[in-house]
Amino acid sequence: MANAPSSGALSSAVIALLADAAFVFAEPTTAPMPAGENLLVARLTLELGERWELCVCVQDKLGQVLAANLLGTESETGEARAAASDAVGELANILAGTLALELFGKTVVCKIGIPVVAMESGRALGECLAKSACRVNLETEEGYALAVALIAQGGA
Repeated sequence: MANAPSSGALSSAVIALLADAAFVFAEPTTAPMPAGENLLVARLTLELGERWELCVCVQDKLGQVLAANLLGTESETGEARAAASDAVGELANILAGTLALELFGKTVVCKIGIPVVAMESGRALGECLAKSACRVNLETEEGYALAVALIAQGGA
């Protein structure tokens, strides 16, 4: 089984992607994801003889901010609210490509699954994230929380 990237490498990749792709600026934090909220969660797999699940979790308001920044609109618009799930899925997809290079290298073809985005409770998500090989919690300048985790799933 390939080793998961370090938390520092994952954190750097997520922070750079948020800034470059969505104009969102974040820093690592030790604060957990809000337990009493429903969160937008994108999950997808990375696979090459071994299987990993990438899990990107954001507060729903951050999903709206991501969508607004990608669409060039305001976060409180109906358009941003409607596109929040798609924006979180796209963020997960782009990040998966970055992590595939880190896990498997440039010369290997890796299958990247299609992101599945759903609203999940903070409690159920916490149980899932506890199994992760590598996890980072981040907080944006606006105070929104997000977590990204890579979870080993075993052989394909």
